[in-house]
Amino acid sequence: MRIVWTMTMEQTKNIKHYIENLSKQALTAVAFLVRFAQRLLTTIRSADGSSAMIDIRQAFKHVDARFVSKNIVLIIIAIYFLSGVYIVKSGEAAVITRFGKVINPKVTEGLHYRLPWPIDKETVVNVSEVRRESVGLASSEPDHPKHVETPGKLQVLSGDTNIVDYEVIVQYQVREPADYLFNIDYAAYQTVRDAVRAAVTKVSAETAVDNILTSERQSVLNRLQKETQTLLDSYKSGLAVVSVNFQKAYPPDEVADAFRDVSSAREDKSKIMNEAEGYKNSVIPEARGQAQKLITEASSSAQAQINEASGSAVAFTGVLAEYRTNSSIYGEQVTRFRLYLERMEKIFPKIITYIVKPGERVNLKLLENNETKVSVFPPQTENGR
Repeated sequence: MRIVWTMTMEQTKNIKHYIENLSKQALTAVAFLVRFAQRLLTTIRSADGSSAMIDIRQAFKHVDARFVSKNIVLIIIAIYFLSGVYIVKSGEAAVITRFGKVINPKVTEGLHYRLPWPIDKETVVNVSEVRRESVGLASSEPDHPKHVETPGKLQVLSGDTNIVDYEVIVQYQVREPADYLFNIDYAAYQTVRDAVRAAVTKVSAETAVDNILTSERQSVLNRLQKETQTLLDSYKSGLAVVSVNFQKAYPPDEVADAFRDVSSAREDKSKIMNEAEGYKNSVIPEARGQAQKLITEASSSAQAQINEASGSAVAFTGVLAEYRTNSSIYGEQVTRFRLYLERMEKIFPKIITYIVKPGERVNLKLLENNETKVSVFPPQTENGR
């Protein structure tokens, strides 16, 4: 990406003047260091027998004093430029500024170089640390002794105009070091607190109290984390929300008992509904099985009756054909009577049948040991013969 800077003549003059002053100060500092080094070497050469000077002379005895005195400026310049070397540790990121303007918003871990002070400056930020902030808890204040504001309770209205007290724990970390350093005007923890309070107020106003306290608790937490992140992004704070949890979410003490009663009733309702659902799931399959059994039995019975009726119809058709054949030979009355007897014998197989002509009588004493199923008695005379 190419960046084009546009400056006015006045700004150009100011920058030029600033650089000239900076150059003069740098030359003055170098001259001072040269004089200081020369005096130090002179002192070491002309030192008396004191132990301190002896130790110093012993430490620098291998250094060629003439070489140092001749190249002192180059050495100082080398040290000055080497001061631009810096290291970014694992889990950290650096922001490089040049005369206060950000030129590299995020330098990752490793060995790097920047122009020496006062031109460039690196600011290292820990981007791996997960920070924790409490909202609605007085116990969070010792973490920030310089912060004098009392947080108080986090008490908001739900969507159905009920009051809910919250104790929220939020975890966050730095995502964009440059935004974190330069885009927020006060402490990061206070920014997070304000964002959480605003998010809780908004999400609660859109949700019924029963859903907050029971059934949709996790959904509310997810929405709260998303809303908090949206607010932090709108501030360009460079912070990322890791998690949001309710340490407590409860109604005010004045109505807590009523809410507990409602919650217990809701649990009882849920229990009864689950039991009813289980009973339904056990009864319906059984009823379906019984219904299928009855349907199968009825189908079998219907088929048996159909088969029996079909057999009877076939038998009747055969009898009809026989009747028509025999009636032409033996006469219609005889054939009909014979068929009647045969049918009666099939209908009453265990009944002993006696045939008596009309107007005649039978002596029952003669029938006690008679095992004949069908007996035809001749007519008796008046004398019993």
